[in-house]
Amino acid sequence: MGKLNREALAHYLSTGFEKKKVSEAGDVTDWEVIGDDIEEMSVEMNPDTEQTKNILGQTKTTDNGYEPSMEADPFYADPEKKLYTALRDIALERKKGADCKTLMLEVIADGTLETENFLAFVQEVIVKPNSYGGGTEGVNIPFTVSEDGARVKGYVTKTSLESGSPKFTEGAPLS
Repeated sequence: MGKLNREALAHYLSTGFEKKKVSEAGDVTDWEVIGDDIEEMSVEMNPDTEQTKNILGQTKTTDNGYEPSMEADPFYADPEKKLYTALRDIALERKKGADCKTLMLEVIADGTLETENFLAFVQEVIVKPNSYGGGTEGVNIPFTVSEDGARVKGYVTKTSLESGSPKFTEGAPLS
């Protein structure tokens, strides 16, 4: 199969910011993929570990998990995109808390041509613009996505992914 191309990993945000719980993920129809103008984007895991050395010279590590976040930069304002409207309103109205919470869908299409369902996760997240403005390329609203709540494993069908409207189903992917 060879190395996996970057487009196999896709991140979508629910743009209406109405569905805020993973239990509502199956009803989301407003997923919008992130990445139109972005050349590189990664989920930064931000591992939370702490090391201490005792008087015997032994090192002990406390592992508190992760504090994942993702930077989407640039994000050029496009009035035809629903995500633009949400980001504009969060930034210009200085929204905070629950008004910035939505769902993120993460899909890894790492199967073969015969694969009908792809592994996916839905995560409750907070979306916060880092700035707005920019240069001559256009109005830029780079933003950060931070985990804020439950994360659920499931799958999306190949057909729904290809249609541009992924449909998330909780549970183990079916063959």
